[in-house]
Amino acid sequence: MRNFLLLLTLIQLSLLAYGCGEDRSGEQPFAPTLGESSCVVDGDSAFLTGTVTASPNSSLRECGFQYGNDTLSARCVAPEPLPEFTAVTDSLGAGDYYAVPYARNGMGTSYGDTLYFVIE
Repeated sequence: MRNFLLLLTLIQLSLLAYGCGEDRSGEQPFAPTLGESSCVVDGDSAFLTGTVTASPNSSLRECGFQYGNDTLSARCVAPEPLPEFTAVTDSLGAGDYYAVPYARNGMGTSYGDTLYFVIE
């Protein structure tokens, strides 16, 4: 029983240490700031590029694009959350589409300007 209580105590302490995250005490929280983004259509896919101009209080955790049209809503995530990131859509049918870049850090998620593109 004593070993069991010791084990529970160690588990609780490790969970507390794991859940703390980055120490940002004394700082004003800021979500990332997105800059310019672009789109290049290649066949039935779009290569989307975005930039994060600032992430002052926390490291980037995820970058990508939400895209779609009037009947589709999807997301493509960059392989790595970098200040300049690229993501590729799935195969798309002919039509008009939009894409909105986003970046997430420990403080929040920000969205950039909407891009519009056409798949022939």
